[in-house]
Amino acid sequence: MASLIRASGHTAKGYTEGDHGQWKGKHCFIFIADPQPGLCDMVENEGKGHTWKKEIDLVKKSVVAINKISPAPKFLCIGGDIINALPDESAEIRTRQADDLRNAFSKLKPSIPVFFVSGNHDVGNMPDNDSINWYLQQFGDDYFSFWMHGVLYIVANSQLIYDPSSYEEYAKVQDEWLTKQLQYAKNSSAKHVVLFMHIPIFINQPDEDDFYFNIPKSIRGDLLRKLAEARIEKVFCGHYHRNAGGEWISKEDNTKKVG
Repeated sequence: MASLIRASGHTAKGYTEGDHGQWKGKHCFIFIADPQPGLCDMVENEGKGHTWKKEIDLVKKSVVAINKISPAPKFLCIGGDIINALPDESAEIRTRQADDLRNAFSKLKPSIPVFFVSGNHDVGNMPDNDSINWYLQQFGDDYFSFWMHGVLYIVANSQLIYDPSSYEEYAKVQDEWLTKQLQYAKNSSAKHVVLFMHIPIFINQPDEDDFYFNIPKSIRGDLLRKLAEARIEKVFCGHYHRNAGGEWISKEDNTKKVG
């Protein structure tokens, strides 16, 4: 049975710098996003999202494929929208979706830990105390960091970055934590520093217009500069439900890039 990691105290027990701070050469991990049990019923059947066999079957097929990879990936990260039902929907449905999703991923090899990233369907488009607490109880911390084979990984709750207005005090706490993490990353011994979040900073171009699937331009540039200063060159996201990607290059220093 796989190890489903519940971060606490904004770290993952057993995956600290002391545990995994030493670079051990090239390796791989798996990043997936938006399994959203219940979405297919809504989109394909015009249903209420109260059945999700199709999504769970797809997860099970993915697990079988991942278990066959050799050498095995060091971990799997689920990049948000772990479930489909939003916080204002049935608590029973949300819990069942979370339980079924966890059970499907639990069939991964024990050597492949699973880390969770919060998405808007998990904490809400406008997070509040109740929606955050539900997530914490189900999956552990919504922002934290961990180490794996000499690489520092930072996990952020992007909903609080996208629009902090619904829970400003909590968003401020994450922002203060993230600032400290970025400073720590800058000065750390990490071979690489990687950020996981749900909403992409941009889809294809750093200067693209605002829309539902990217971080607003009003904060995008400043965020990219902060990440580059912290030596973060790669950001993995979900939310868009298709493949995309681009690269930001600093105008002041073209060696600083984030993609």
